[in-house]
Amino acid sequence: MSITKPTYLILVALLLPSVVAADLTISGLSEDLERNVRAFATIATEPCDADDWLVRRRFRTLESQVRKAIEPFGYYRPEITSKLVLDGECWKAEVAIDPGEPVVLREVDVRIDGPASTDPEFQELLTPASLASGSALRHANYEALKKTLQIRAANRGYFEAEFSASRMDVWPDLGVADVTLHFTSGPRYRLGEIRQNQGFMNPEIVLAYLDLEVGAFYDADDLARAYRDLSDSAYFSQIEILPDVANAEDAQVPMQILLQPGTRIEYTVGVGASTDLGPRFRAGFRNNRVNQRGHRLIADLATSTVLQGLTTEYRIPLKDPRREWFSVTGAYSDEETDTFNNQIERLGVRWTKAMSEVWLRTLSVDANRESFAVGEDVETSRSIVPAITFDQKRSDRDIFPRRGRRLGAELSGTDKSIGSTMSYVQVTAWMRWLHSFGDRTRLLARLNAGFTKSDDFSELPPSVRFFAGGDESVRGFDYESLGPTDADGNVVGGDNLLVASIEYERHLKGNYYGAVFVDAGNAFNNTDFKAEVGAGIGIKWRSPLGPIRLYLGYPVSQSDQSLRVHLRLGADL
Repeated sequence: MSITKPTYLILVALLLPSVVAADLTISGLSEDLERNVRAFATIATEPCDADDWLVRRRFRTLESQVRKAIEPFGYYRPEITSKLVLDGECWKAEVAIDPGEPVVLREVDVRIDGPASTDPEFQELLTPASLASGSALRHANYEALKKTLQIRAANRGYFEAEFSASRMDVWPDLGVADVTLHFTSGPRYRLGEIRQNQGFMNPEIVLAYLDLEVGAFYDADDLARAYRDLSDSAYFSQIEILPDVANAEDAQVPMQILLQPGTRIEYTVGVGASTDLGPRFRAGFRNNRVNQRGHRLIADLATSTVLQGLTTEYRIPLKDPRREWFSVTGAYSDEETDTFNNQIERLGVRWTKAMSEVWLRTLSVDANRESFAVGEDVETSRSIVPAITFDQKRSDRDIFPRRGRRLGAELSGTDKSIGSTMSYVQVTAWMRWLHSFGDRTRLLARLNAGFTKSDDFSELPPSVRFFAGGDESVRGFDYESLGPTDADGNVVGGDNLLVASIEYERHLKGNYYGAVFVDAGNAFNNTDFKAEVGAGIGIKWRSPLGPIRLYLGYPVSQSDQSLRVHLRLGADL
């Protein structure tokens, strides 16, 4: 005879004894108080089949445990009634509690003696709102203030700090309590000798990243910042910054810096695709530590159906390596689009400096040789181009931010008097902005603008001319297919550029998002501006590498063109 699965489960249920749960019922308390009472009550842990004598013993201590559970909340005069039922199958207990009025604080004496009494970081602790006279007593607030004083003292370098008095006196019959906290800070220690335990980096480079000065007051925030800066440098795999309090003398604490070298040589390989450049392959090489002075060598090889190129950079940290560096760059690229062909050989120098927490300024000089064909213009140009660039990025996180912006501008140019085959001045500016509305929607906007003044436009290579169209320009149009044309209808680019975009994005499901967008703009000469408009829809996948976007763009302003697919992997800002 076979037994079906439902029948089997029924038989098992009939054979097993019925489960009757033990029950402790608590009434009259708020959720927080009830939770604390249940945690204190040992009877609540006894199973249903516990011996009666054990349950009675637990029950006899229940009222005292209730009192201990609610006293930390200021309730010292409760009225408690309890009942225990043993019916043979399982015990059940009931406890009804009227906590009464909480004890209130009468006198609160918080005092800081020593140098910390004038330290601004301690002033707010002298009159804590949580322990104000007349407020309900909470033991947790008292303990939290003690802990805060100790932690803040340690973080600020008061290594000898201690309580000369710490007392909480409660008079339940009067319904009042007094708090006394006297904190003696002792001296505030200063930074002593900084000792480095490493032999692979110039000690001066490490000190520049630390930004710690011997004789300055000890501050844990400064140490945390130094740790982050050392970590961001990519020179080190393990970092420890430790105050040697045991060997402190004359209120100066030596600092021990323990460092292990990070990965020196890194290789990267990647493949991708976009509709602008087609299938892409990239290989990178990075030497993070060419020598003990922290020099770096970076090389990147990229190839696609449209663009092939090799770029190299030799970077030298300057006085403040976190914020300033000098680099020598070299590059070769060969770009062939439907609009132009261009081969570029470039050698340049750059001085980059952080002007603030978010602004970077770069001064550069590039020597270029370009062989190009645009429309009827076939030339080989030479130029020496000085430039100044400002760039700012602010966001709440690097990958898929909820809000942020990026601003930038560049002024560049050259003249025949310094050995160039052309003369021009060019200004470009860019803006990206995004903002989240709730948890499901984001709004993204961007603006690109450029202006060029030149003696002879036909002498300018494609890298200086402006074009529009493509994944990061006016979607719905081919890559760099928009701009002024020559007499034969060939797109030759323009002196000026203005492109704007607005995109609305909404979360669909999981890591997928939907989007609708409108792009408008063009490259143009003088004031002869005619905006081309593209619009469409898209889907975005929030991948571990960053957002991958797939858009369908339609050229609204030109009805004789078909739908275009745009694919791109890259950051939002």
